[in-house]
Amino acid sequence: MENDTVLYEVIYASLVSLGMVLVTVTLHYWTLFGLSELLKRWKQRFRGEILIVVIAMFAAHMVEITLYGWVYLMLDNSDTAMNIGGAVDGSFLDHLYFSAACYTSLGLGDLFPMGTLRLIAGVEALNGLILITWSASFAFLVMQRRWRF
Repeated sequence: MENDTVLYEVIYASLVSLGMVLVTVTLHYWTLFGLSELLKRWKQRFRGEILIVVIAMFAAHMVEITLYGWVYLMLDNSDTAMNIGGAVDGSFLDHLYFSAACYTSLGLGDLFPMGTLRLIAGVEALNGLILITWSASFAFLVMQRRWRF
């Protein structure tokens, strides 16, 4: 019975992780696609374009972090099977902070995942790394193509 419960939790955490990757990658794709289309429409180039790009990408990352924060809040059931441990009071702010630490690969410190929540936290770190790198590549291309000295 114990092994069945662990297997169920691993499958559940894997499906949640996969779902979050699909949602955040899709959100990021549409954000960058929208920015690309917006830049195509502007005939007059100006250096402030990169500010708009960076602010929009930052906003997309914050939405993605917040989505993971909500997932952690919903899954944190205060037992060792799926829980965030450490100096946590159970508020959404704690879960948002934990999500930001995972997404940015800042590392684990005062808050840490327990049980199968570790799988979701690990996937979020990889997901964040990929999306941040994608944003940096997009910003580089915008700078290279549109910012002339």
